[in-house]
Amino acid sequence: MSFKIAPQVFSIGIALLLLSACTATRTSLIEVKAIIEPSSSEKAYNGIVLALLDKGFDLNMNDRDLRVTTTEYKKYASAGVWPPFDFYLQVKAVVRDTQDGKYQIALTPKIKEQNRLNSSAFTEHALIIYSDKEQKEDYATHSGGGKAMLEGQLLFLGIVQAIADVLGLPAEQFKQNLQQTEVIGM
Repeated sequence: MSFKIAPQVFSIGIALLLLSACTATRTSLIEVKAIIEPSSSEKAYNGIVLALLDKGFDLNMNDRDLRVTTTEYKKYASAGVWPPFDFYLQVKAVVRDTQDGKYQIALTPKIKEQNRLNSSAFTEHALIIYSDKEQKEDYATHSGGGKAMLEGQLLFLGIVQAIADVLGLPAEQFKQNLQQTEVIGM
């Protein structure tokens, strides 16, 4: 008895095999936080807003009383792979008081990948960041979505550095909240 496999089933099987082979563990940046003195809270909020505007972001929500601001998504890269995608970064910033009487700055990046051929086909996720070693040795950071994610990493870390500069803080004071994530193709 011989079995024939339909070409469509065979093609789907190969596609699934290729997709599973491209899965990698990456590090996602959930947010960065820094503790500041209460006397710096207003200066911190103003510095955050100015740094975001200086980097070309439009503000979506800006509440001075709550010390919360969220940007509109800003396009920062395109990947020429098929299908073509555009990459956008959104930043949420909060300056809030802590239980010990100090204040905390929290900056949360969000990435949106949007298919240029179908604008309703998009995904939103945390910012994937690459270590120095990955940037040098990992081919994924040199083209396509991986390269776009690296550009988003550099843009977001530039925002963090600009805020640190305004406040006279070392950038190392901003602690990164990281999470390991399984991704396909990056």
